Amino acid sequence: MAETTEKIQQWYAIRVTYSRELLVKSHLDNIGIENYVPMHFAERTYGDKRRKVWEPLVHNLLFIRTSADNLKKLKADTTLPIRYIMDRETRVPTVIPERQMQDFMAVVATRNEHVEIVSPQDVDLTSGDKVRVTDGIFAGIEGRYIRHKGHSKVAVAIGNVATALTAYVPSKFIEKINE
Repeated sequence: MAETTEKIQQWYAIRVTYSRELLVKSHLDNIGIENYVPMHFAERTYGDKRRKVWEPLVHNLLFIRTSADNLKKLKADTTLPIRYIMDRETRVPTVIPERQMQDFMAVVATRNEHVEIVSPQDVDLTSGDKVRVTDGIFAGIEGRYIRHKGHSKVAVAIGNVATALTAYVPSKFIEKINE
């Protein structure tokens, strides 16, 4: 018997207020909802001391994997400061395809200081070829080949939410794939 769309687990992008993404993550962990907050090391200055701190890469953003029913229930039953990121055309919460989310998480997980997260409007993906990285730390990642700040990169777009850009990828490690 096939699952109904209400029971299928999907990735959704969620906005939180006042940089409380780690508070929301903790709550979601406690109630058993899979979630992801892109994190990185940032150098911060406290008085005259410089320290590296582990912090969200994109403030006020997290991703959750749940069913459409559970998403509605979570939003209705919680006092957490969350709201859906909506698809502008369909006016429903933005669903992120599993492969895109896995590639996005893999790019961020490299902890490479040259990985960037940019607004989708900051990168033209329409002219980029669909590619797969064949070697190196980004091997297996699929996205769009782009030139950004003079370097060959692969962009993994998460709908209208964010785009992860790999660090430089040599062209010999990039293969074009059919769409």
